[in-house]
Amino acid sequence: MESQNPPVLEPKPRIRRLTWLLLALLALTAFSASYTQTRPRDLSAPEVVSPTGHMLDVFEQARPATLRIEGRLNNNATPVGVGTGFFISEDGLLLTAYHVVDTTEIRTPLDYIAVDVDENEYRLELLSFDAFLDLALLQADVSEPVSFLPLAQLDPDVGAEIVAIGNSRGDFLQGREGKVSRLGINSPEVRFANNTIELTAALQPGDSGGPVLNDEGQVIGVVSYISYRPDELDNQADSNATTGFVPPLLRGFTLPDFASYAVPVVDNNDVLEALLAGEVRDIPVIGFSVGFRTPLGLIDNYDPELVIRGFPNLGKRPGVIVGQVQPDGPGGLAGLNDMTIADNFVQAADVIVAIDDIETPSFPKLLEVLYQKGVGQTVEITVQRGNATLKLQLDLGAKRQVFN
Repeated sequence: MESQNPPVLEPKPRIRRLTWLLLALLALTAFSASYTQTRPRDLSAPEVVSPTGHMLDVFEQARPATLRIEGRLNNNATPVGVGTGFFISEDGLLLTAYHVVDTTEIRTPLDYIAVDVDENEYRLELLSFDAFLDLALLQADVSEPVSFLPLAQLDPDVGAEIVAIGNSRGDFLQGREGKVSRLGINSPEVRFANNTIELTAALQPGDSGGPVLNDEGQVIGVVSYISYRPDELDNQADSNATTGFVPPLLRGFTLPDFASYAVPVVDNNDVLEALLAGEVRDIPVIGFSVGFRTPLGLIDNYDPELVIRGFPNLGKRPGVIVGQVQPDGPGGLAGLNDMTIADNFVQAADVIVAIDDIETPSFPKLLEVLYQKGVGQTVEITVQRGNATLKLQLDLGAKRQVFN
């Protein structure tokens, strides 16, 4: 999460490799904890390959069951963000990527509207979700039976032809052809779903949540994220890999490779059954915004060896900088403090240096530790407050409840 009024400081830049990008509904929500970056060169995905032949038939038959999902503020007809979804039942149940309907990063309620190929609009209600796997089940307020897509019975084979349907690049429910390049792909970063299907289709923001269809017109997956270094992702990914993210508004880097990733969904699998049963699997959180913003991006980590002009000494150990604390969240109730700012400069800030005695020198490491915990679980966080070290006990909260 970002601090609301961060000071503008000038850190010594650190260059990290930019790797992945969530195809977010809201550009401002997807990367609240971006890494500090120097501005790279223009970033561009491969050209879209439109479906032809049999896959064009698959696309045309499936398109009536797909939806443009819009996030609207205060009933404004102009959306603040766009994603994709698709019906899985005639009574209006639909699937999308959870990050398409997750507003916890901006803490602003939005109305979600689905628009079909005939431009009919449906209000949406979130029924269940799995934040770890980036899947959400919603109900549209349909007044009559709607077209829907069948789910595949089996996972696809490597090399299989696919077509994805989405709304990127200003398009409206258009097809993007490709192939399955790998299966069972894990991400080195916990915020991205594991066990995904790697695709050659050139997907971009706006395609999130859209269906990936096999040559029989069956859904094999839900679009989740893309990578500009797919060689760094495998089915036994190293969680310590030195990778970074590409914020949606940050363009640059001519990178050697590109791939898209979808969360697999097949009929009657455990994940789908859990969603249909109304189960919610949310991320456990402490309840604070991270760091402060500079001209180069968000600074989320404190390193005592990194000299930053105008920034105070926050202690001897590296850790995650606490920005704003949710007052009624787990951290706020346990005694975690807001960052202190005066004259547009940081005066003091808590730094989380460990959770249950596991060191958290960086935000990715803190997330890695938290993702191994559960909502409601009691943990002890070690907080560096200047020269003092505090031990705070708290019960981890559900992200959607703490930040909404």
